[in-house]
Formats: sequence, structure tokens, C-alpha cells
Amino acid sequence: MTAQENVEILRESIELHNDPETRDQYLDDYSEDLVLHGANAESYEELAAFYETVWEAIPDLKVTLESVIAEDDEVAVRYSWEGTHAVTGEEVSLESGLTWYRFEDGKIVERWVASGTGGAIRDVIEP
Repeated sequence: MTAQENVEILRESIELHNDPETRDQYLDDYSEDLVLHGANAESYEELAAFYETVWEAIPDLKVTLESVIAEDDEVAVRYSWEGTHAVTGEEVSLESGLTWYRFEDGKIVERWVASGTGGAIRDVIEP
């Protein structure tokens, strides 16, 4: 796969994430043998559970890709997100998150999340 094809896979994955009707397909582009770094999750299953918690807390969550850089099998993304907290009704947001992905055969096989991002997300979802 080319770097641009990997970017398109990631963009389509984010579109699935942003639509409550298709969220259950968000992790379809991830390998079940996914290796995670800095994500406050140790496995694909823990990552899936994390997103379920996030979507329950912020049902209208929307991720915006602010900047994407790709080379070979790696894609780096700077993103923001916003939504409404289900319990408090408050608007919540994350101004800048950073995640780096590595692809093999059209699947995300490794993912690095910038230090502190997982904690910042947990701070937002827990009222």
C-alpha cells in the first residue's frame, strides 16, 4: 500500500468514528494483533472498550484531522475533537491530540499516542 492509500484508510476510519450509525466499524481497519504505545490500553480489546466508554460519555463526538503527514507505512495525525457530555450537557473538547500509526497490508498494526492524551480524554469523559 502507498502512503496515500494508508491516509485514505485512516480518513475513512475517522468518518466511521464520527457517525454514531457506523461507529461499531471504526476499529475494522485495525489489526486484532495491534501493538499500542501510550494509549492507556494494552490490547485491541481494551482499545475497543475505551472507545465504547468515550462514545457513551460523548455520543456526538466528532474528530477533526487538523494535519496529516505520511511516509511509506506510517501516518502521523494531529487532531482535535469536540462534543457534548451526556451526563453534564456541557460542550467538551480536546484542542490537540497526536497519534502515529503504522500500517501493514491496509491494516493499522501499531499505534503511538502522545503522552498525556489518554489522560486528557479520561479527564473530559469523567464528570
